[in-house]
Amino acid sequence: MKPKDQIRILVVDDQKSMRGLASYYLQQLDFRQIDEAESAMEALKKMQQKAYDVILLDWNMEGMSGIDLLRAIRSVPELNHIKVIMATAERSVEKLKEASAIGANHYVVKPYEIGDLDVRLQKVLGTA
Repeated sequence: MKPKDQIRILVVDDQKSMRGLASYYLQQLDFRQIDEAESAMEALKKMQQKAYDVILLDWNMEGMSGIDLLRAIRSVPELNHIKVIMATAERSVEKLKEASAIGANHYVVKPYEIGDLDVRLQKVLGTA
């Protein structure tokens, strides 16, 4: 397992405030390699340039949704190692089952606290 300061995380959310909050929480949890993308298309471009370990992915975004980006990620074998945590205001069991079936490793319900994010990261990174 890589040390936290070597784990590369991409925060994908169309709301600047949510990206900023997520990045702040990640820094407080000792993660240092954090990038942000404001759209699924920007995230895809960043994934072509850099290998990420974890993606914190907003479900509802303008244009390509987070769930569509998750489908795209899971359709590329070289990207299947990436752990994806869906960040969503959706609380319905059906939606969460859908995300899991497509390949989400975990989810966190917005608005979330730093402890919520920490627990999810520990689970997907195998440090829990």
